[in-house]
Amino acid sequence: MNGRPAETAPTMPASLPTRLILLAWCLLSIGASLHEGEYSAPGLSCVVAGLLLVGAVVVAGRAPRRPTRAELAVAAAVALVSALAHPADRLMHTGGGDLVAVQAGAAVTVAVALVSLWWRHDNVAWLAGAGLALATGCLVIAVVPDPKIDVWYLLQQSGSGLLSGDDMYRQHWAHSHGLQAVYPYLPMSTVLLAPFRWIAGDVRAGLLLASVGTSALLRRYAPAAPVALSLLVLVHPHWAFLVDQSWTEPLLLFLLCTAVVATDRGRPVLAVVALAAALAAKQHVVLLLPLFAWWPAFGWRRTLAAAALAAVAVLPWIVAGPADFWHDAVHANLALGVIPRALCVPSFLLRHGITVGFWFPLLGLLAAYAACLRAPRTAAGLALGSALVLWTVDATNKQSFFNHYTLPLGLLVLALTAASRQSEAHT
Repeated sequence: MNGRPAETAPTMPASLPTRLILLAWCLLSIGASLHEGEYSAPGLSCVVAGLLLVGAVVVAGRAPRRPTRAELAVAAAVALVSALAHPADRLMHTGGGDLVAVQAGAAVTVAVALVSLWWRHDNVAWLAGAGLALATGCLVIAVVPDPKIDVWYLLQQSGSGLLSGDDMYRQHWAHSHGLQAVYPYLPMSTVLLAPFRWIAGDVRAGLLLASVGTSALLRRYAPAAPVALSLLVLVHPHWAFLVDQSWTEPLLLFLLCTAVVATDRGRPVLAVVALAAALAAKQHVVLLLPLFAWWPAFGWRRTLAAAALAAVAVLPWIVAGPADFWHDAVHANLALGVIPRALCVPSFLLRHGITVGFWFPLLGLLAAYAACLRAPRTAAGLALGSALVLWTVDATNKQSFFNHYTLPLGLLVLALTAASRQSEAHT
């Protein structure tokens, strides 16, 4: 990500990058939540349109500034309208009063985030919004004790298996309706969430705390920014559904935000450890290594250190069963085919009789990397470039759903928070 001299920068109003990023956030949050993140023509249209907007901002090379309260009010209003008009329901595995209570909690949380833009006491406003989100997430876990998704079964049972020395790549997932003998992640997903399985009985408690922790981290990172900015990671459409389904993206977002914030605040060891943990938790985080290496504040030496530390963390499972590890963590993911219900461009093409291979996401990834060369070499530029890379992969990959898009969604908030931090430093 290479910054350019001011005299060569393209002419763009100072407010436009921030507004385009918030518009992209709105488009992605709507598109990914329609039909619970499965394919729909309007949903994919929103996803692609938002991606093009972020790509345009990155290519323009102009840094965003701190969003105004009026700009954030638009994003919060979009989330509130979605919570009222299109609440999570179809796949929540609960109903009646329990479902209404969850939906009401989610809607009130968004309403508080919106109202916080006019509160005088920011700390109280954040505590109110984060507290309501935490209560809503706890309610989700309580009323949906079994979300009936294979991710939950494998995280729960692999967490329990750690206590008895079981190899997650050799375990079978009892009662799972999807994956039954495959662990598709890297080991750190289970290692970091297992304590919540042991203590609270449910890994979703750890993922809920990761979401609230991310909001707290962003709030502390840029305390002069409007509270609603840090609350966006807790109020995007169908956030309660993300908690319900136990997807690991909240954990990845927390680790990546920690890596960026720690580097920007002069804590390189914490930054390296956080990035290493993310790398050892899910495979596609490796796609962000070129960006971290190109970011001057992190650099290639720390990038190599993070990659080496991640390799050391994963090594015990490779040594214990190389064939099992390869089958689950590598082959099972590469062997996935395009399916019509996925929210991605290949699924759209498949519906029209066109099949694409690995060259398609590869071309998209190369285009995203090329665009990132023009991004400012700042924390905001790194976060925005990371969002562009992961969003591009999601849109061009063979199978992408709601949870995949929540990671770039959160990284957009990180980019605006970093821009707000930079604005504070200049005032």
